[in-house]
Amino acid sequence: MELHQLEYVVAVAKFQSFSRAAAEINISQSSLSQQIKKLENELGVKLFDRTTRTVKLTNAGSAFLHHAQKVLLEIKQSKSTIQEHLSVARGQIKLGVLPVIGHFRITSLLANFQKSFPGVKMEFREGECQQLLQMLMGARINAAFISETEENPHIETYRLIKDHVVLVSNALHPLASKPTVEISDLAGEKLILAHPHSGLYRNFVKACAEAGFEPDILFHCSQVETQLEFVRENLGVTILSSQVAARYPQHGLSMTKIVPEIPRRISLVTLKDAHQDPALNIFIKFTQNWVSDLKKNK
Repeated sequence: MELHQLEYVVAVAKFQSFSRAAAEINISQSSLSQQIKKLENELGVKLFDRTTRTVKLTNAGSAFLHHAQKVLLEIKQSKSTIQEHLSVARGQIKLGVLPVIGHFRITSLLANFQKSFPGVKMEFREGECQQLLQMLMGARINAAFISETEENPHIETYRLIKDHVVLVSNALHPLASKPTVEISDLAGEKLILAHPHSGLYRNFVKACAEAGFEPDILFHCSQVETQLEFVRENLGVTILSSQVAARYPQHGLSMTKIVPEIPRRISLVTLKDAHQDPALNIFIKFTQNWVSDLKKNK
């Protein structure tokens, strides 16, 4: 049994005609008939009932057609996968990342991807959410890990990691003794916040506006270590993703949950047609599988 014989059976079944099938696959009708007959002899069953006017599958032929189509599809998919991997070997990805991305183990993901696909050249650009989105729309990067997503018809969003925001205060601060704090409790507090271009800042300011007040911002700082030192000295309070806050020494500090919860999500974003890039397509799939495995092993 040969691969082209499977293709011939599929063609004859499709057109229910040897002449039309022969024209479709570009061989002579006599050659097509000979190949089908040869296959039937090898299998020991009749695949088609032939009359002067019609060609119909037998019961055995219908069963064989199902398996032939399945085999041909698997071969097509295998060829596509091989071609994709060959393309990936020569690929390049320009990736945008947040300053705090290491706190969400994304750096581990990137290292694992590079080990699995050493032929892919990766370049990184650091920035806050809005800056990374501008880079993406301007085709300066192929994809980005961001913490804020807005509806955009040109952007594809792959949601990966879910987190929430916590208040970080000096351990002796009055709010530190509360089991939870509400957004309204932060009215009048001196706040040390992330850069205005960050998703964390934008989401927090939006939550404050919904609570009916404007936050009193002492200053903006993109370095978490600096924010925490100001808080440790009781110069103000700050808000961080819980996973980020948990990565730092808690001496002299207190973490308090904010209610209602302010969500914090890490997503991978690309342009809508990004899947056409083989290297990036593999990276998207790799990232989704990695995050799925991470959640299972928690």
